[in-house]
Amino acid sequence: MALGTLFCVAKEPDALQFEETSFDFGTIRSDHAPVVHEYEFTNVSDQPVAVLSVSTGCGCTRPTYPTEPIKPGKKGKIKITFLPEGQSKGILKDIKVRYRGAKARSSRRITLQLKGVVEPVTK
Repeated sequence: MALGTLFCVAKEPDALQFEETSFDFGTIRSDHAPVVHEYEFTNVSDQPVAVLSVSTGCGCTRPTYPTEPIKPGKKGKIKITFLPEGQSKGILKDIKVRYRGAKARSSRRITLQLKGVVEPVTK
């Protein structure tokens, strides 16, 4: 009987450390101005890290993120703009961030959340 080779894949540590991963904007009316929140992060790795994509799954939640790699020890921000018009009730939006270190074998993902309550305007 031949002995098989055992491969151990070490998990790469998270390169981005977020100040917070969830934000609750509270209760607003559907005619409220857009809600803007920035999720700040720090590159805690020893290599530049690029944010590859930020997806929200809904046109009412719009992301803006850095297009240049974040150097080790430096901070970056993912800005989310939520448009309450046409929304109602409880809101829970997942914001999926995909990033990769310069020497990483594959990209990593983290999910941020935006939540709150939108009350409809009655006329």
